[in-house]
Amino acid sequence: MWQGKESSCMRSLRPENTARAPEHEGYGFVPTHEGANFESMVQAFSTGYGVFGGQPLSNDRSFAWAADLRRTETFTMFHSVYQSSWTIRTLDESPQHLAFYMPFTGSFRLSVGKRTVESGAGHLLMANNHEAGDRVIQGGPHRSDVLFLDWKVVKRALSSLVETPLSESLDLEPVLDLSTQPGQLIGNLARTVVQGMRESGPLLSSPLAAAAMSETLAHLVIRFARHRLSDHLEKKKVSLIAPWHVRRAIDYMHANIAEPLTMTMVADDVGVSLRALQTGFKAFRGRRRPVTSARSDCRPPASSCGIRRTSNPSGKSARYGVLPMRAGSPLFTAAPLVRVRGIPGCGPNVCANPSFGVRLPVFPAV
Repeated sequence: MWQGKESSCMRSLRPENTARAPEHEGYGFVPTHEGANFESMVQAFSTGYGVFGGQPLSNDRSFAWAADLRRTETFTMFHSVYQSSWTIRTLDESPQHLAFYMPFTGSFRLSVGKRTVESGAGHLLMANNHEAGDRVIQGGPHRSDVLFLDWKVVKRALSSLVETPLSESLDLEPVLDLSTQPGQLIGNLARTVVQGMRESGPLLSSPLAAAAMSETLAHLVIRFARHRLSDHLEKKKVSLIAPWHVRRAIDYMHANIAEPLTMTMVADDVGVSLRALQTGFKAFRGRRRPVTSARSDCRPPASSCGIRRTSNPSGKSARYGVLPMRAGSPLFTAAPLVRVRGIPGCGPNVCANPSFGVRLPVFPAV
């Protein structure tokens, strides 16, 4: 299995020179990297993206290859051609990504658990590289597009939809049926991203567009590809506002939970209108104000300490730890805090305001 440094058999073109380089007669595209043996390919890809293991499937020392390798903050794209078949293996230190495999000649074969699948007409393959086994790039020659989407983008998309972090395998179905509308949508978007990155394409000079397309692709995969949480998402009402706006608002309130915030301040920080923020909370979180959503995350620790209610006549202030609000008043009041002592099981971060009951602004964000 090869891993290593740059070889003299590999040629790497600087991005600024690529546009002026003549199209390679044998490849039909301008490669950013090319070489004459297998070791040079592994070294080039490891330098351009990240470490991995690889092995040729023939004993022939000659292994001609060429690739147009491009990267954005969230995407990595390979348009490549290989003389013969080889195997790729993910290492522990390999970057984690969701890969889309789109062959033109030859094929891909990969294993997920005990299942082995192969690319073919009418479908494409996709998989988390850390959940898949060895991937075999088959054909002589083999020509294909491969798109890597940073797995952190997928995790953020999932968290925004199910409101829980991904702590175990997503069990993503590796075969995407291109005869279905969702399959066509995901497949066409993946190909559009590749086309937008190839040969110094426009996505390389538009990071905002590339970031937006990465989030869109991740959301489409989570919503319409089959995986462990598909049944849960099918029963869930779709938000009227992009879920990440709501998540960012909640994260911002958690980070500033002891500060006197207004809804306008939260909307300004997130970058949406006040009306859009209100609509998002109503549709995505149910009929609750942002302050209610933020405060509700603090309730379980209070209940575990035996705090059920206070003597304050206002139910809202007893429940959320805030005074009854008037129009234009801050979301979070800034009354002085004191430690609660003598409550069994309470930690050092539980505080109370003696003027209106229990208040919990110093709990860490969930």
